[in-house]
Amino acid sequence: MIQFSIFVALFIVIALCFLLIPFWLKPNITPQNDSEINIELAQKKLQSLEIDLANSLITQAQFEPLKEELLLNLHRDLKDANAHTINENKGRWLTIPLGIGVPLLALALYSLKGDLRAFDEAATQGELPTRTSADINAMVEKLAQKMVQNPNDSQGWIMLARSYKVLKRYPEAVDALRKARALLGDDPDTLLQLADMLAMVNNGSLHGEATELVAKVLEQDANNEMGLWLYGLVNAEEGKFNESIGYWQKLQTHYQPQDADYLEVQKLIDQAKEALGQATATPENKTITSNKSIRLSVTLDNKFKESTNPDDTVFIYAQPAQGGKMPLAAVKKQVKDLPLDITLDDSMAMIPNMTISSVENVQLSARISHSGNAIAQAGEPIGKKQISTQIDNGVVNLVISETVNP
Repeated sequence: MIQFSIFVALFIVIALCFLLIPFWLKPNITPQNDSEINIELAQKKLQSLEIDLANSLITQAQFEPLKEELLLNLHRDLKDANAHTINENKGRWLTIPLGIGVPLLALALYSLKGDLRAFDEAATQGELPTRTSADINAMVEKLAQKMVQNPNDSQGWIMLARSYKVLKRYPEAVDALRKARALLGDDPDTLLQLADMLAMVNNGSLHGEATELVAKVLEQDANNEMGLWLYGLVNAEEGKFNESIGYWQKLQTHYQPQDADYLEVQKLIDQAKEALGQATATPENKTITSNKSIRLSVTLDNKFKESTNPDDTVFIYAQPAQGGKMPLAAVKKQVKDLPLDITLDDSMAMIPNMTISSVENVQLSARISHSGNAIAQAGEPIGKKQISTQIDNGVVNLVISETVNP
């Protein structure tokens, strides 16, 4: 408290010095002899008139009134110059109200805008009250009540949706964004936020309405960055990795190769290429940051060995056991590689927060496709197994022994 008061007093003194000292300094004014200048100018004008008279440019009748007017103006100028004086003490009376008023005004403003807890010893010792989750929920509820009273405030609905998102109350965020959309129409930013929240409700899946919203945005603006990002994820979720790569490569043209966003998109492209069994652009820069991995031993049941070709594609992937179908990790091989041992881990995630370690249970699948289509077709050989990510499952034996249902 004492230290704070000293600093306040010091700053007030400095401010008063800047304000008051100039009032007491004597002005350095160089007086000018205006009378002599006026006389000199009048003489030159009179000489000019006499020259005009001698050269018959004006008559004597014209000369006399001009001369009288010149003398009258000179008399008036000399009278005003003699009456003009400089009062060096003028304005010094302001130092008194300024010296009193400035500190009082500063204290008044601080009491209104400042943090009065600076005078609280407990606060200065780091014992300030912290805002709890209950406080935050109370503020959000207050905003929700305000929106009920003012339902036509589109920006208020968007702010409420963002608040719900922070609290992970995704269904309520969806409702708020639907109300904002009703007011704003098909505003791209609102549509994308709504698609994002619908994916959150669907455990990360963009399938269904979210896909339609992102497509609508790209119809309006084919170069929308968030739209390209999300539509790439939509195609990846459906196993259309070539289409995903196309959208993400288009997105990359918005950035410079050294930009963080460019590198983040490149990771998605590399993961999609890995799922297709293609070489990645930057394999030397790929680092494994996996927190969780699943070791698989994939084999083919004897009943399918005659009906499959060595070059047929084998898609091996992990998906959430509940919720969306977005692959958490995926690898592409061929039948001739079977049997094989392979590891799926978090570094293969298409979305940073949608990893194997982000879910409690995963559905492991290995499917053979003669056409190489990433979308499952009825009758294709497939093997499935559901496991928990919370325990060490050792090497998981996955046998391709079933067929995809129609």
